Amino acid sequence: MVRVPIRSRLGNGVLGFLGVVYFVSATATLIYYLVSSLGAMCLTDYALQFALVASALGGLFFIAIAVQNLTPPRVDATSRSTRDHQTTAAAGS
Repeated sequence: MVRVPIRSRLGNGVLGFLGVVYFVSATATLIYYLVSSLGAMCLTDYALQFALVASALGGLFFIAIAVQNLTPPRVDATSRSTRDHQTTAAAGS
């Protein structure tokens, strides 16, 4: 996944909220558009539907970025302790 560093928790919250708004509004508009113009499709209709699907995917992308930035980083089980640092420093001297 693409890493987009946003250091502010508020900024990540706003990005996630906007992602939800984009996704919900694009999906609802697409469903309404499909139901209301069923059977009368032309090239313009397909282009508008593609734009709505792209907007919904953009909203999901915003949500994924916000979730990735708001989750705390994992600590590896093999992290080097202070004792390991001291041993390495002593061996290097």
